[in-house]
Amino acid sequence: MTPKLIPPSTPRPANAFALHRRGVHHGFVEATTSDAERAADDTSDWRRGAPIRWPRILQGGIEVLRTEIESTRAMFDRLRNGAGWLDECDRRVDDDPDFRYSSSTVDRSDPREIERLFVDVVDENGTRIARDVTARLSWIADDESDLSLRVRFSFGYESLREWLANEDPRIALADEFAQRVFPECALLTHPTLLEELGRLHGAPVRLSERIVYSNAPGGGAVFHHDADPDQRGVVFGQLAGHTAWLALPRGALAELVAIADPRFDNSARAMAALDEIDEPLWRLLNMDPGFTQRVAEANALIVLAPGDVLVLPSPDRENTAWHSVFAVGEQPSLGLSFGIFDAY
Repeated sequence: MTPKLIPPSTPRPANAFALHRRGVHHGFVEATTSDAERAADDTSDWRRGAPIRWPRILQGGIEVLRTEIESTRAMFDRLRNGAGWLDECDRRVDDDPDFRYSSSTVDRSDPREIERLFVDVVDENGTRIARDVTARLSWIADDESDLSLRVRFSFGYESLREWLANEDPRIALADEFAQRVFPECALLTHPTLLEELGRLHGAPVRLSERIVYSNAPGGGAVFHHDADPDQRGVVFGQLAGHTAWLALPRGALAELVAIADPRFDNSARAMAALDEIDEPLWRLLNMDPGFTQRVAEANALIVLAPGDVLVLPSPDRENTAWHSVFAVGEQPSLGLSFGIFDAY
């Protein structure tokens, strides 16, 4: 059953999450929404860029890795209170035989970045075989009221889009480094889950550009998509706490924009506007509770509980899942978000 959004003017119902993000109250959603079944034809959803929810499939693995998950939640709490990312990372992979700390930087042009670690990769003889594998700690939003954090594992510099070089050997090294620092990453790389994603895509896949999220209450992410070149989508796993999502295909979002924004007389023009979002459209998408209600009424509201997986396909730019995230609940949550790419 698709959860319903209760208007913000309504008194908060019992057992409901508030969709409150960075000062804007969008309404309430019932917390008991984890019993939905898998879609009967999720390959069709993949082709049209519709979100695919797989409920509860990580629950067994979460129980096995409960200690690691709670350790990571505690680490993010320390980082929010000023702990150093290098110190926390070193505590997790101290004396690792393959990954050695090289340097740290802070991108002063990006107010969200806290610290980026660079590591070298060495062989059994201690000889460096790769450099500039990175683990970047940053705030999710450029807003001091949002304490949501993320760590992204990659290589080189994001501004140069080096990570799109799909034959670079550092891809696999960055993926492995994420696994060393956060053992719970294994939950999304289980062979059964990889097979399911390959079934959707029609070919084997790899999961790279791995991100560990700790969404803080009242935070989250504004509407965006992940239709980067060669990236087939994103798979998100909820490990602790809850998140609420607005997720729907680009064309469906454009139809709602055309209805809500008088500047557009058809969905084609609204879809074109999504390529270059101006300030009025940004505010409609992300700060208008009435528009959020429209999206929810289009069956695009999803609540993830621990153990749930959400697949956000991007088979091509025209058919891609646009999505927006609300951090709900009283405590920061924990989730994994991995990019879906063709296997080597």
